[in-house]
Amino acid sequence: MLSAKHDNKKKGRFAELHAMAFLQRKGCTILAKNYRYLNGELDIVAKDSQGTILFVEVKSVWTADKGSPASRITPQKQFRIWKTAAHFLHHHGGQNQKSRFDVICMDRSEGKAEIRYYTDAFIACRVIPEC
Repeated sequence: MLSAKHDNKKKGRFAELHAMAFLQRKGCTILAKNYRYLNGELDIVAKDSQGTILFVEVKSVWTADKGSPASRITPQKQFRIWKTAAHFLHHHGGQNQKSRFDVICMDRSEGKAEIRYYTDAFIACRVIPEC
């Protein structure tokens, strides 16, 4: 029997694979997945056809009682994503490139995978105290 933690990781990988395929169908190039820095992680880093770097957080829900996947992206989580994105840009030559924070939500509570894509889901200055 799988532990709940292992099962959640498996579900997360499933959602991330579907999210990457979704982005590729939209013409994006995947630059990195599960990029880590300190206590932050970027689920997917991609580049769209206009050259914008996308930092994509993937959230999934598998049962109706869990609520909206997007509601689990707290301001603290957004701040960790922002810090990790800044590290990625600094170390991969992207400081002068346009970038944004997107969210892909996958809802499997009804059986089939329903994907919702939110561009510009949050803005860095809303989560950075000194802005």
